[in-house]
Amino acid sequence: MKLMLKIFVTLLFTAFYGVVEAKIIFDTFFYDFGEIAEDGGAVEHIFTLRNTSAEPVVIVAVRSSCGCTKAEFSRKPIMPDSTATIKVVFNPLNYPGAFARKVTVFTADGPLKEQLLVKGTVIPRKKTVEERYPLVMGGGVRAAANAHSFGYVEHGKVALSSFEIYNSSAREVSLAVDNPYSELEFISPAKLAAGEEAVINFSCLLPENSELYGSLAYSVNLLVDGQKSQYPFIINGLAIDSRDINANNRAQMIVLSENFIKFGAVKRTNEKLVRRLTVSNDGNEPLVIRKLELDCDGCRARLSGEMTIAAGDNRVVEVEINPSRLPFGAVVERLRIVSNDPKMPVYTIRVSAIVER
Repeated sequence: MKLMLKIFVTLLFTAFYGVVEAKIIFDTFFYDFGEIAEDGGAVEHIFTLRNTSAEPVVIVAVRSSCGCTKAEFSRKPIMPDSTATIKVVFNPLNYPGAFARKVTVFTADGPLKEQLLVKGTVIPRKKTVEERYPLVMGGGVRAAANAHSFGYVEHGKVALSSFEIYNSSAREVSLAVDNPYSELEFISPAKLAAGEEAVINFSCLLPENSELYGSLAYSVNLLVDGQKSQYPFIINGLAIDSRDINANNRAQMIVLSENFIKFGAVKRTNEKLVRRLTVSNDGNEPLVIRKLELDCDGCRARLSGEMTIAAGDNRVVEVEINPSRLPFGAVVERLRIVSNDPKMPVYTIRVSAIVER
């Protein structure tokens, strides 16, 4: 009973004050490993501590800010004016570059105010071909990745990127890109020798007068010796108007009355439910709503009135769900409002419901 009371008081004290005064001191709170090799194995440093109190102190836990850093210590009581050690071990594998890891020491009274810190710089190891090109496309060709997101794709402006590939076979292969999209362009080598690396460059250009807005999704096949690769190239983006982010801050300015729409708990019936949010134009120029996206079977969004909102005016967006077409349980979807606001061309709102039986 007394032990439980002591634990309760300790937890209460820690809750109010966050940390407790140190009863132990360290020889140093900081150690710099300098430069270490990523594939050189774990490195360690031993911190020495002393119990400055008149009672035994027990270290109950030592926690790091990263799984790459571990600590070894003893839970034996540290007698008054006696010393003990804490070994901090850092594993650099898969952590290239500069690092700084904090280590918190806990006694029976709570966490110590001062934290230990180890730092250094991990020199990257040379990766294998399989690590650099993990995706097996087929026909001996591997790729570093097969998916890319452009983010915003502005009308009239070229968006550029590339895919890196490697021929892991012992023979030369022919390459081609089966691209059915007029707004995409690929530049690929026609041949790839055994053991050769290459880059497939691609671009996306939407005309100034394009009517494409919102989500862009493309799937393009790489042909290796005339055969489709195991995985297509997946390219995504968000189509918006050409914009000048340095333009007048008081141009078109979209403001929404809600940042999320909650339908709450609903029964799975055919009764359609509607929530509304107000879209206002707080700018000085006309705001044009280009598109409302709500990709959900059983969900719909529509704008009342015209798509152009004059300065100081507003419109209502009605978000409708049909619970009978939604799965049971928690449903979370995204409503995207695409407009000509140069600062916030795509506004994303969460739409949620809990469909009950």
